[in-house]
Amino acid sequence: MKDVDTSPLSEVVKAFDGKLTGSDRSILSVILNDPEQSVFLSATQLAEEAQVHASTVVRLAHKLGFQGYPELRDRLRTEVKPGVALSQRSQQRMVSIEQGSNLSALIESEIEALHALQKSISQTQINAAAERLANANTIHIVGRGGAAPLTVHLDRRLRRNGYTTNVALNMQRRDLAEKFMGLRKGDAVIFFAFQAPESLPAGYAGLIAHTARIGAHSILICDSTGLTARPRPDITLMVNRPDEGVMQLRTGPMVLCEALAMTLAHKNPERAVDGLEALEILRTNLLNDKD
Repeated sequence: MKDVDTSPLSEVVKAFDGKLTGSDRSILSVILNDPEQSVFLSATQLAEEAQVHASTVVRLAHKLGFQGYPELRDRLRTEVKPGVALSQRSQQRMVSIEQGSNLSALIESEIEALHALQKSISQTQINAAAERLANANTIHIVGRGGAAPLTVHLDRRLRRNGYTTNVALNMQRRDLAEKFMGLRKGDAVIFFAFQAPESLPAGYAGLIAHTARIGAHSILICDSTGLTARPRPDITLMVNRPDEGVMQLRTGPMVLCEALAMTLAHKNPERAVDGLEALEILRTNLLNDKD
């Protein structure tokens, strides 16, 4: 594992090779989805937020290589110090939200989600993922449950850009195996997972291993709990939001998918134009069909 004295907490979690319990994941979900608020929480308060015992917080800190929870929290404070003002504004907004309408609450929640996206994902990470997708013969997309809208949206955007896709949504292991018989070296597989490990697609571990064995690429789009997914994919694109688990909306991941598709189009504009032109020709032919 990387030195915890220098690594961001998210990288420490990603590099951890030991076992994480469901309680551990609940704690990490609270910390990583709202680090600016978490830095003010004691071990007892954090345990209450995660609905676990306070001793579990201390044990998790030790697991990750810290001397205790205070050291873990100090690490978090060094990472989020520039964003404390934003957290204060967030608290002020929440006070006004409680006095406002549901629509106002939704809008403010999504504003915070977009702020979190900007801090948790960089264009460099998106470029790295797009690089692996650009030369794939087929881009496979795997999702489950609440990831269905994202799966459908990304599939549509990629096909419009001229890419061949293969979608596996809510499939069990036997059907998933049949669906991926055509996976080849150089292909790419995109997984969606939120509130992992419960939301990971059935057969995730086996499919990650198969992808690596044949030389295909794996990309995981997830919330902070996805950092605990094992085996690790080649690339993890983690999007957190302060109210994850309460407002289980996917504005951040949807914007990420759009950014990924747009980056791909910019990398290969000829392919994107050809794809759109082919779509328009097909639409025209279908509309003109009198049968």
